[in-house]
Amino acid sequence: MKKIFIVLVLALVLALAAGPVLAVAEPSPKEEIVYGILNPDGSVKDIYVVNIFNGGSITDYGNYSEVRNMTTSEKLIREGDKITINTAAGKFYYQGTLESKELPWDIEIKYYLDGKEISGEEIAGKTGKAEISLSVKKNTGMSGFFFDNYALQIALSLDNKLFSNIEAENATLAEAGGKKQLSYIVLPGSGMDISVKADVRDFAMDSITVNGILLSLGLSVDKSEFAAEIDELARAVEKLDGGAGELLQGIDMLARGMEKYIEGTKAFKDGLVRFAGGADLLNHGAKELERGLAELSGQSDSIVQGALAIQQATFDALNAELGKTGLPTLTPENYSTILASIPELEPVKSRLDGAVRFTRGIISYTEGVTQLGAGAAELARGTEEFKAMAAEIAGSAHELYQAGEEINAGIKKLRDGLVSYKKGTEEFKAGTANMGTELDERIDEIIGSLSGRSDGLVSFVSEKNTNVTAVQFVLKADAISAPKAEEPSPASPVQEGFWQKLVKLFTSLFK
Repeated sequence: MKKIFIVLVLALVLALAAGPVLAVAEPSPKEEIVYGILNPDGSVKDIYVVNIFNGGSITDYGNYSEVRNMTTSEKLIREGDKITINTAAGKFYYQGTLESKELPWDIEIKYYLDGKEISGEEIAGKTGKAEISLSVKKNTGMSGFFFDNYALQIALSLDNKLFSNIEAENATLAEAGGKKQLSYIVLPGSGMDISVKADVRDFAMDSITVNGILLSLGLSVDKSEFAAEIDELARAVEKLDGGAGELLQGIDMLARGMEKYIEGTKAFKDGLVRFAGGADLLNHGAKELERGLAELSGQSDSIVQGALAIQQATFDALNAELGKTGLPTLTPENYSTILASIPELEPVKSRLDGAVRFTRGIISYTEGVTQLGAGAAELARGTEEFKAMAAEIAGSAHELYQAGEEINAGIKKLRDGLVSYKKGTEEFKAGTANMGTELDERIDEIIGSLSGRSDGLVSFVSEKNTNVTAVQFVLKADAISAPKAEEPSPASPVQEGFWQKLVKLFTSLFK
């Protein structure tokens, strides 16, 4: 008997342990359409969910205050949060009223009339300068899945007979049936503040609607299209750096030559016997300077064209990258104005700022070389005359020596400037070495910011619904209707005859 008792107890324990496992049935595949009814201020009044299944044996989960079969007359079976039905319908719909009134987005709608805040109920039928303010933020009390992965389309409809002088920044405007349709797109992971201002007469407005869908743009950018331009830019920067190095070597040679010239003028000052040789050395150095600067000036057009090509390639690449965003073509003249109002594209504006500043710097640099070359030519002509008139210069040898010192100081300053310039080109070269990779990463980052980061769809209703194929949100705020005019008091009733009563009877029967 003891053994039988023990066996029965074990069997009971196993049965109880198995009970909860058997009670958790596999949820059926389904789609969810979430209908949110909002008050005029954006707060949630009710949330209804339409669940869509294929026919057969259906199991679903959700904390509903009420459920309704929308397809057949069969009764839904509720056991706690589990809803089941076995139906022969090919497509089965049922609606549930959620107990919760929480949405992934906090939506706040405010109304102002002549600068003063007023409720949606009070503004109905009013006249004046109106403003509709709508704010969308993340509901921090819920999971961030839908906020981070869903885009919202917000739509307002304003009757042209009632609203005029409409101001709606960042809205897409359309005309339909005598009404101005205002549309806004809120990207995944972002909020938005909307302000619509207008002159209004007898304020009335259709429902504000907010539709939420999982955003999956599937953008594909062929980065190879501008890879060649990036490589060309890198090679151009490398050549620029090499040219700067050669220029620095030339100025070093010039500085050394100038030092020799100073030594010569000093020797000339100390002994007029060696004056003629010093004058010849000065003339030779001046001509070398003139030729060197002439050669350098001859490269100015190529350097400027290269800089302009780099600038144009940068604009072309970014225009190709942003072509699908609806922005106008960016040029050096308009890009700053266009991008200033788009904080998300600040990195793009910074890159274009750099390209424009670089080009302007190159142009300034080549103009400076041209001016320096002109000065060198003047110097060469002067030293030629100086050589021819060595006898006359002998009396002013000391002044010539001082002038040479000043020229030498100027060359040293020029060399110091070129050293800094060479350091800048080296940094520029280093900065552009990985430009291709960095640009690829930046493109991926921009595309990622425009699309949701979904790793798998989840149910809005219950985490137990692990087989959801689609979730859509349809939110609607109550329309605002102008108060109805009071109807005039009815006149005294007219005495009805027999035929009037008979006609009235038949009319009521066949309505």
